[in-house]
Amino acid sequence: MVFREGKQRIYKFVSTCSYMNDRKHMRKVREKRICSIQKQIDKHEDKIKNESGRLDTTKDYWRKEIDEKFLKQIEEDENYLDEDDSTN
Repeated sequence: MVFREGKQRIYKFVSTCSYMNDRKHMRKVREKRICSIQKQIDKHEDKIKNESGRLDTTKDYWRKEIDEKFLKQIEEDENYLDEDDSTN
């Protein structure tokens, strides 16, 4: 199938623009997620300091959740943002 050159140029331009919009959107999402995870970590640390442990939510549980879930997610998001900076 033969395309006219003008249409082909437009298609290439549109496809790269949609890719850039996706990258910009993901960047914004990850930056917001890092902020929200930081707030969640602060809440967990407050619970460690202020509340006594219960049967299902001990202080070790809160520390473990911070280490395993939140810090890991922040690290992945920061790596993504670093990769995004290096490609631009």
